Amino acid sequence: MTASRDFYAILGVQRDATDADLKKAYKKKAVQFHPDKHASKSDAERASAEAKFKEVAEAFETLTDKNKRAIYDQYGEEGLKAAPAPSSGPCGMGSCGMPGGGVHFSFSGGGGGGGMDAARAEEIFRQFFGPGGGMGGMGGMGGMGGMGGMGGMGGSIFGGDGDPFAQMMLGGRMGGLKGAGCGLKRQRSHRARADARTDVLPAGVLVRLVGLSSTSLNGSVGHVSEYDEVKQRYVVSLADGASIAVKPTNVRQVLSDARVVGTSKAELNGKVAASATFDESSGRYQCEGLQPDGRVLSLKPENLELPAECRVVIGGVSSRPELNGRIGRIATVSNERYVVQLAGDMAGESVSLRLGAVTAC
Repeated sequence: MTASRDFYAILGVQRDATDADLKKAYKKKAVQFHPDKHASKSDAERASAEAKFKEVAEAFETLTDKNKRAIYDQYGEEGLKAAPAPSSGPCGMGSCGMPGGGVHFSFSGGGGGGGMDAARAEEIFRQFFGPGGGMGGMGGMGGMGGMGGMGGMGGSIFGGDGDPFAQMMLGGRMGGLKGAGCGLKRQRSHRARADARTDVLPAGVLVRLVGLSSTSLNGSVGHVSEYDEVKQRYVVSLADGASIAVKPTNVRQVLSDARVVGTSKAELNGKVAASATFDESSGRYQCEGLQPDGRVLSLKPENLELPAECRVVIGGVSSRPELNGRIGRIATVSNERYVVQLAGDMAGESVSLRLGAVTAC
């Protein structure tokens, strides 16, 4: 007999976890193990990620159905396999509401046992993040067998690179970004377009608000709608549909493709943070998606390799102090050094800099 799996441990929550706890845990784990995030890995690593992605979906599906959860808590996974499919009550006709409302999952199979297939895992993911609403549907999950046919859903949360990071691990502040259609990794496709302003973030880039006099907005996440050349302000669309005009110093890019390097913990090196935002007060990046328990990890600039096309500000360069405070854009990354294209009166010049000499802005 196969040992019963611990669905609580799979999601990384306690047995008394609330619906909100389960939602938060699922968001983090689903993004962490999404196959498209592991598309460049080895076959074994991709297979492992897909298996974990499906397992996380199965755990979430079970624990967010109060009837299934009650059976699981008392009898374990074997009890679920023996239980009949629900036909009445809160999950009547096999459909169970997701915490928070507005999304329903369809349970197939007798009592939910027998494992989670790729299509069902995709459906949970798609319904959780929402097609066409706040963050769009899925634009194609190239890495998962049996999960095709998701193209053409408009406003893909994968963006142009097929990476599901539109709503993930940002403390719930992103929920329902209206019309965003911009997974974090889609920033690269936005940035890659012809852009005459090296020092200005293009439309669609995900940012976090900082340093505002209206402290209630600090920490909010939104996407850049446009840059007002006259007022020299970014117009940022927030999760509730409101827009705000802010100075460039009041936004920080939220990155999903920054790689950990050079730390004393070998298990961290090479990992890609699900989200990373530079905190000027601490001088470190606040990174999510690197710790199994979901904790935010604080990393020095020299321990995070930023992606090409990222806008940065230069600092701490003693050999050429005139570069400090300059804005630029990372052209290439090689051997843990950046080639940065400069803006302003130094436009057209490129400089090679160590990782710790720039921060995302």
